[in-house]
Amino acid sequence: MFNPPSRLKLAALTGASVLALAFAPAVHAQTGDQQAQNAPAKPAADAVSELVITGQRLSTANSIDEQKKATGVVNVISADDLGKLPDANVADALARIPGVNVVVNQETGEGEYVSIRGLASTYNAYSINGTRVALTDSSSRKMSMTVLPPNGLKAIAVYKTLTPDLDGDAIGGAVNFVTPTAFDFRKPTLRVFASYGLNDRAQKDNEPAGSGQIQIDVARKFADDRLGLFGSVYYGKSHYTNEETENDGEWEPYHWRKNSTEAIDSRSMYLPGIDLDFRRGEQKRYGGNFSIDYHVDHHEFYVRGQYAKLNRKGVNDYTDERSRTTARLTQVNLDDTTLLQPEQMIIGKDPVKGNIYGYTVAQIVDADKDGLITDADRKSSKSYWSLFGRSGVWNPKAFQFARTFETQDQDSSLYTINAGGHSRFERLTLDYDLSYSYGEKGTPLYYGIGYNCDKCSTDPMFTSTGILWSSADPRFPQAQLPAYAANVDHRDDLLPFDGASMNKNKQSDARTALKVDARYELNGLIDYVKGGFKYLKSEREYDSTPIWEGDLSGTALNGKSLAASGLVERQVSGLFTDRYYYGSIMSRDRVIAALDAARAAHPVSYSTADLNSDDKKGSETIYAGYALAHVRSGALEVIGGARVEHTKVETTTWINDGTTSGFGKTNRDYTNVLPSVTAVYRQGLKLVYRGAIWTSFSRPEYANISRGESVTRDPATKEIIAISRGNPDLKPGESLNFDLSAEYYPDRSSLVSVGVFHKKIKHFIFTNGRSVNADTKNGTITITQPQNGEKATLTGVELNLIKSFEGLGAPFDGFGVEANVTAQTSSAETGLDYRRGHPISFIQAPDLIYNTSLTYQKYGIEAKLSYQYQGAYIEDTRDNAVDKWVQPNKSLDLHTRYNIRRGLTVDFDVQNILDGHRYYTTKGKNPSYQKDYMEPGRNFILRVAYAY
Repeated sequence: MFNPPSRLKLAALTGASVLALAFAPAVHAQTGDQQAQNAPAKPAADAVSELVITGQRLSTANSIDEQKKATGVVNVISADDLGKLPDANVADALARIPGVNVVVNQETGEGEYVSIRGLASTYNAYSINGTRVALTDSSSRKMSMTVLPPNGLKAIAVYKTLTPDLDGDAIGGAVNFVTPTAFDFRKPTLRVFASYGLNDRAQKDNEPAGSGQIQIDVARKFADDRLGLFGSVYYGKSHYTNEETENDGEWEPYHWRKNSTEAIDSRSMYLPGIDLDFRRGEQKRYGGNFSIDYHVDHHEFYVRGQYAKLNRKGVNDYTDERSRTTARLTQVNLDDTTLLQPEQMIIGKDPVKGNIYGYTVAQIVDADKDGLITDADRKSSKSYWSLFGRSGVWNPKAFQFARTFETQDQDSSLYTINAGGHSRFERLTLDYDLSYSYGEKGTPLYYGIGYNCDKCSTDPMFTSTGILWSSADPRFPQAQLPAYAANVDHRDDLLPFDGASMNKNKQSDARTALKVDARYELNGLIDYVKGGFKYLKSEREYDSTPIWEGDLSGTALNGKSLAASGLVERQVSGLFTDRYYYGSIMSRDRVIAALDAARAAHPVSYSTADLNSDDKKGSETIYAGYALAHVRSGALEVIGGARVEHTKVETTTWINDGTTSGFGKTNRDYTNVLPSVTAVYRQGLKLVYRGAIWTSFSRPEYANISRGESVTRDPATKEIIAISRGNPDLKPGESLNFDLSAEYYPDRSSLVSVGVFHKKIKHFIFTNGRSVNADTKNGTITITQPQNGEKATLTGVELNLIKSFEGLGAPFDGFGVEANVTAQTSSAETGLDYRRGHPISFIQAPDLIYNTSLTYQKYGIEAKLSYQYQGAYIEDTRDNAVDKWVQPNKSLDLHTRYNIRRGLTVDFDVQNILDGHRYYTTKGKNPSYQKDYMEPGRNFILRVAYAY
């Protein structure tokens, strides 16, 4: 359990004294108590004036001081640091901490989820002021951080080791967002922040490009400084535009594959098609937080609250160029590799049945039972390959070109409130907290409409050949179309209406918690003992509702092509610096009006099964207790103890067993016992050594502990394209963790550290995706299901350096450096039969993450040039053991600040100076096999801050 924020302890990155000494400068500044304690007494004439630390160095110094005092391994971002770089939300800000990487939202280009030390977001715990926040992802325990901006906070702490008084369900780590109180300010304070920004990609594409935000903070103490009130409110609006190339259909091997699990040759794969996505939208964020604190004698009471709201109004136009599966001749013996290709076996032609082939009925399935093998026998299967069987090779025979429009609106909200206190009764101290958190996330109303050439399947333009792809850059595949189809992206008249739909969804989580901690001082070898309990109940619901799907009959658009529909807003000449001609984009207002009219003309009634099949709800009740002892002997501190957490789960989902359907319940309960030992040795005032052996676990998302199944359909054709299934046999993941580290503090604003960590994990949870052959337009259906892996290990090293050059001669005294590196290796055995004996790296675990910054502070100027690198990692498992990899991501960002006068500052920031990608994935680790490549452009931000 997290302590109240007033008692929050933040621990530093680990470090080694040997490495630290190598970096220690011969001359360094000392300040305050540290100077007094370290330096011998000198005559007054020789005394060195105390260096006054301000600005970003003061923020760094305060964070380092808090980290130095702590017991566990914890990283912190201070309030000032949160404004130092142009991060859109807290996920992007957290990515600058050692060992933390961000998972990007493809729609907006912003960070959305974070992983800690290679453990995906679902393996971590998230709190605001110690209150476990509501989670609104329907299939995992990930926290979507898009709703929280990186301002209005006092600090963000990332716990990488856990003691028994902290929640134990965090194999990766725990993140706590801390809001300010009036007692964080020395005097009555009013602060105003305002900013204006610009996105250059939106400007280039003639889309709204501006952004702005205002924030007001007020803090004051009353009643002889016993009562403190703090309040903060903010409102912001931003626009985004991003461009993406995205594979349409999985990369396939040259030789026919039997199913999604058999081994294939991944050295030679072919791309069915790509989508070109052109996304743009507007986001509004608003909310605030407050704190009421009352301190009297030996008691401190508080009430704290937070509210955050995100409204996104976005659209995506995407073009689809891809080869299509077509009917093929099917081998009688699918494993026969000796058959010649169909073009080599033509021996005649029938005016009705087409080509006559020289195959025998013992070689090829005679579908029409006429004793001959002809084109009429191709009805039996759909495939990209020349034959359905081992003799088949890549040979697409049809392609499509399509344009689709969809809205990408989202409403999200999160609020928490907690009340409690801290009371001291001589040797006994009590901490108590009652909290509630509620969150929602959903699509208020989705509109989608598509126009494509599949309805023109008899047109030789689309049925004579497939698409071949070539490119000097694998991020930008170029379609090689026959000459007569080369201009298809200019021909909206070739695209008839294909389908349309409307739907909505919403997911919510309500969490109530009560916790009590008691600490008793013994003041001997055992310094104190501590124990406590916690009760938490989470109630989650997910509702997905189809609104309408159908055609445009009875409306003015019935029977019209896209060119004649009047839905086209304008032409976009090129994407990715004119690498592609894009063409028509549709008008949001016109599409919505057209679909509303079609729905009014032809309303659709849905069955109970249709309305409820994707819905689910459930509750999770947790009872936890712990006991620990704190032993102190000289410079050595040891905390040892254990925590026990019992979890009860009840889930209600729609179940269809083939004969009956309806809502059904699944009940589970499990208990986790979590012992741990943490030790800290402080060698003087500058060296700190830490070590920990601790246990933790990760609960399955309880909606996945069910027998339920949800289906995703193509918005245009309504064909099933994906199925998601629950797994009632899921177990919680469990981990045994080892940490060893050392830190060196040359001066108040500097730190050098090194740490090693190792995790032994069993029953880790992952979602396996596989494709099965199906008689659909795509030719396959993707099936996903959460599963327990067998075992995994993760080992890493973290290095950190923070050093300002105060005390050196000009011009070096204004500069400073910050750098951190996390290098790790991992191995995971999934337990899937077709992968057995071939372990993978742990999902979402990059092998290398680093951040480096050059800082400057002098003459009222502050600056930070920061470079961030995140290595490649597996995003999720995919067909035929060729997984989806995220390629390395790099970002160069600049922050500058000028202190006009005391209390008044102006900032100018640039995000993504190199104009690089934010999301780049491939089929397998080889970058030749592109899956998604997205660029959001640069952001330029001007801020003004005033404090009184």
